[in-house]
Amino acid sequence: MKLTKRVFCAVIVAVMLLSMVLTGCSPKLIIGGTPDVAGTVAGKEISTGDYLAYLYNTFYNMYYDQGLYYYEAYGMDPWTQQFTYGEGEDAPKVELSEYITLQTKDTIVRQEALTQMLEKHNISWIAEEEKDINKELGEMTDNNFIDLGFTNDKFVSAYKNLYLNERSLFFGLYGKGGEREVKEKTLKEYFEKNYVSYKIISIDLTDKDGKELKKDEQKKITDQLNGYLEQYNKDKNFEKVVDAYNKANAAKDEKVEASKDEDNRVSGDATDMDADLVEAIRKVEVGTAKVVTYKAGGKTPTAALILRLDINDKKLKLYEDSEETILQTLKYEEFDKEVTEATKKIQADFNESVIKKCKPENFLSVG
Repeated sequence: MKLTKRVFCAVIVAVMLLSMVLTGCSPKLIIGGTPDVAGTVAGKEISTGDYLAYLYNTFYNMYYDQGLYYYEAYGMDPWTQQFTYGEGEDAPKVELSEYITLQTKDTIVRQEALTQMLEKHNISWIAEEEKDINKELGEMTDNNFIDLGFTNDKFVSAYKNLYLNERSLFFGLYGKGGEREVKEKTLKEYFEKNYVSYKIISIDLTDKDGKELKKDEQKKITDQLNGYLEQYNKDKNFEKVVDAYNKANAAKDEKVEASKDEDNRVSGDATDMDADLVEAIRKVEVGTAKVVTYKAGGKTPTAALILRLDINDKKLKLYEDSEETILQTLKYEEFDKEVTEATKKIQADFNESVIKKCKPENFLSVG
């Protein structure tokens, strides 16, 4: 996934983490005899509770959201897996526990850089989003995290920083009214040039071994799709066509549910899609359907019935729903580079004796 299309991964992680917290699924951890201060960042003390709150976020992201816990189901130890820390050919490989620890330190430092930049540009947190978070956090029980080694207040602080700092700074700079505002004309131009919307029924033109079918066998498939095209052209109901195709290919006694418009519609930025599929889509005039052939992923011969939709159809609200994503596509790389440079200037000194006691794998222990 492109850097500019990350859509603020920390935000997604934080939302998933809060969901887990509010359903009462927290594992328990008891840390005793650990000093209160885990280090200093930009001259500010970072309490052990603050550090643990961030550590838990990183742990949850790696272990659960990225599915590392599945390793155990296959008899492997996720904690012995190697991860590349940093970039470049010389970037070291470290085991999971150290990787989570290093990522947590980086996260804390980045949040400090974001906080300083918010202050520098006189940008506040997005009020509506903070209001929504406060409402969600209000559902937490008292001392929800005490067995994890930190308080609710520490969780709230880390959660809000992760969710609000980056989004508020980015949209405060580049959004409407920001000092670097990207005008709607520019956003719209990108949208018109790059976005597509379509519905599709596709069939591989290969046998069970992945070999390309002979021409007469391929013709049977394209003839089948042309039959569905003829059906579509009669009543302009693509869902009915999809349902017919699904029923024709369903197993015996399998119940096929009727599809809906939203089930079949695909919309998005063509630069994030299979280039060969996009080329095939653009061979179809907007508002019409056509049977085309292309190589999916540049490799697999494929035939498809494609209905190309109008991206400006008011019912889709595609531009309105994509405005944030387009802005990130255009400006996030520039923004991230600036934040990364600011992060490099932050002085950080972590107490390694404390850090060693706060091992992320301890979150799996049950108290």
